[in-house]
Amino acid sequence: MLVFYCIMLDEVIKMSDTEQKQLQETLLQSLYDYHYANDGAAYTLPKAMVNTDPNSKLAIEELVDNDYATDSGQGTDNLVLAITAKGIEYVKNK
Repeated sequence: MLVFYCIMLDEVIKMSDTEQKQLQETLLQSLYDYHYANDGAAYTLPKAMVNTDPNSKLAIEELVDNDYATDSGQGTDNLVLAITAKGIEYVKNK
């Protein structure tokens, strides 16, 4: 199961750069595990769920912006996240 830290927040809780990097790595590892456990399938997650946690949203955006993951859910109510070859290599080499 893909791990996402989503909590309802009235305000953004500022994470340190180290904490944000750790969250990105946790999410990337989860995408990696999901990819291999599900024959390369993308993980679908409701955008409303991610929008409740700004830190997770930012971490996902960073992974996509840096080509470690893709989101093919544009125009829908879901994120459809898949790890890229670059993301796979990063996880393998950590």
